[in-house]
Amino acid sequence: MENRNIFLVTSCKGGVGKSTVAVNLALTLALGGVRVMLADCDLKNRTADLFLGYEDSGIFDLRDVAEGRVEPMEAILTDPRCDSLFYCSVPASGHDMDPVAAARAAVLCADTVNADYLIIDTSGGIHFPLAVYLETVYEAIIVSTPSAPAIRAAAKTASELSDSGVKNLHLIVNCYRGRKDERTIEEIIDEARIPLLGVVPYDEATKRGQEKGKPAATVPDSVTPDAFYNIAMRMRGYDIPLLSGLSLKKLAKHS
Repeated sequence: MENRNIFLVTSCKGGVGKSTVAVNLALTLALGGVRVMLADCDLKNRTADLFLGYEDSGIFDLRDVAEGRVEPMEAILTDPRCDSLFYCSVPASGHDMDPVAAARAAVLCADTVNADYLIIDTSGGIHFPLAVYLETVYEAIIVSTPSAPAIRAAAKTASELSDSGVKNLHLIVNCYRGRKDERTIEEIIDEARIPLLGVVPYDEATKRGQEKGKPAATVPDSVTPDAFYNIAMRMRGYDIPLLSGLSLKKLAKHS
C-alpha cells in the first residue's frame, strides 16, 4: 500500500471528534467507489465501532493479528451498508498494546482486502502518531474544533509531527457553526498553521444518529454528508470548493 493512501486522524487533545471524522470519511470514501479499511487504533477508548453500529460484532482484533493468532481476514468486518468498507480494531482493553504493532497489523489488514485507503483512528495525545511515524511515513489529518484550546492543541500536534519529519499534514475543522462570535475559518488556519483540508458543520442530527450507530451518510436530515463528501473528494485529488453544497445560513439553522 502506498503511503499517500494511509491517513492518521489525530490530535493531542481529546474530544475534538477524531473518531467522528475517521468513521464518516471512511464510509464516504467507500460510498464513492474506493475500497477503504478503517482501523480503530485508539488504545485509550475505542469508539469507532459504536459510531458504526458494530458493537460486540467482532471476535478477533488487531492484537490477534499482530501476535499471529489469526489470519487478518478473521479480524476484519465488512460493513453491511457498503461492501467496500472494512473495519478492524484494537481490543477494548488495548491500552498496553504497542502502537507500532497496531499500525502494522492495520496495514496488513488493509493489504489483505486490497484497500485503496487506510484510515487510522488514533488515541488522543502525540505519542501514538509519533511512534508510528518513526516506523514509516503516513499523512496526518489533524482535527480541531473552533475553540481556542483545540486550535492550540492542533498547532502543537502539527509542530511535534513536523519536527519529527512529517510533512503531509492536513487540518479539518469540526463542529463549525459559522456564528459571528466564533473564529472565522481564516483565523483558525492562521492560529493552527496547518493547510486546511475541510470544514465539518456542527449538526445535532449527526450527533443523534452517531449515538445509534448511524454515520452521517445514513441520517436523512443531517447536513454533514456534503462536508464529508467534499473532504473525501479532496483526499482523492479533486479540486472541490470548501463549502460546496453548504452555506452559513444552513449551518446556523442546524446549530
